[in-house]
Order: sequence, then structure tokens, then C-alpha cells
Amino acid sequence: TVRNCEVNDLRTTLDVMAKGWKRLVELRSWPARGWVRAVEITRSQKYRTAHPHYHCLLMVAPAYFQGDYLKQEQWAELWRKSLRVDYRPVVDIRTVKLALVPDSQRVNPPPKNMWAAVAEILKYAVKPSDMVRDHDWFLTLVDQVHHTRGVAVGGILKRYIKERDTPGEGAGEETMMSEPGEGPVEEKEQLYFGWKQKVRK
Repeated sequence: TVRNCEVNDLRTTLDVMAKGWKRLVELRSWPARGWVRAVEITRSQKYRTAHPHYHCLLMVAPAYFQGDYLKQEQWAELWRKSLRVDYRPVVDIRTVKLALVPDSQRVNPPPKNMWAAVAEILKYAVKPSDMVRDHDWFLTLVDQVHHTRGVAVGGILKRYIKERDTPGEGAGEETMMSEPGEGPVEEKEQLYFGWKQKVRK
């Protein structure tokens, strides 16, 4: 996490977080061989501020749990230094335990609880309840996150997790890997269908 910010300052805060993340993964003590990182933004009930934070899945070597294991306090300190802030940010680290499956099935398909962890990380950027509770807050948030990236992938996972290419368009991998604040995204036409319960159309 980082400290809550005014929703008008969200783009700047996301940029600070992305730069902090880049510094974090470049540290010598960084243990992950691959990672997936997604942005979630929630609304503070009391002050209507934004609470941007990362959900991350790190792929580490088995030796990490034998001697190189970083405790929660150590992660918080590394994140603080990488963000270059003068407060201790909250970091919550949990182990995704592999299901007891035969070695022959470990790679294909992956353990079910591994997919559950990925789904938990990537499930949403903004809670639906926050979208409808305060329209002004949500519309400002939309303006602030326009042309930013919500998901990033790094390390050896870049080979396995990438956006699918649409025939005749540019490579999706480049689109997914870009960080917030890295420049404009090409506009694409979008079509939306919604269901109106009252008129049943």
C-alpha cells in the first residue's frame, strides 16, 4: 500500500508507485524469478479519498523458503525505501501453498489453488460498490486512470502470461507490460452492451 491520496492526485500517486516498484524489483535482495502485479483502488468511506494498492503474485525458487525468506517487516522496509517515503507502508505477504499433486501433474495443469491466487490478484481494479456510491469520485477516478496500466508482468512469467494478439494489430505483450505513466495508449473503438432490468432490454 501507500497512504491514501486525494482522488485528483491518483495519477501522480500511481506513477510514484510504479517507479517504486521498478526500484524494488531491481534490488539485489529481490527474490522473485517472475511476478504479476495488479492495481486496485478503493474508496475511503470517511474522507472520499482513494486508496491505491498493489496485489502481487511472486514466483520464487524453492530455496527462498529455506534461507532467503523475507519477513513482513523486511518487505515493508524494502517497499518504503523503494517508494522513497518517510513512513512505513503496510505490506501483507502470504504463501500460496501448492496442492499435494503428483509431480507428473505439477506443470500441466497447474494446481487449482495457484489459479485461484492469480484470479484473486486480477479480479478487479475498482469495487463495483465504489463505482455507484459516489458518482463524482468515480468519474474523477476514471479521468485519473485513463491511459494507465492496471496489470504488469515481469521476469520469466512474461513468456507465459501475455495479452492475446488480435489479427492485424500490434503485439499485445507490449501493451500489457507497460507501466503507468509510460506514455499514451492508442485509442481503440469500444462497444458496450448493458442490460436494463426495468425495461428488460
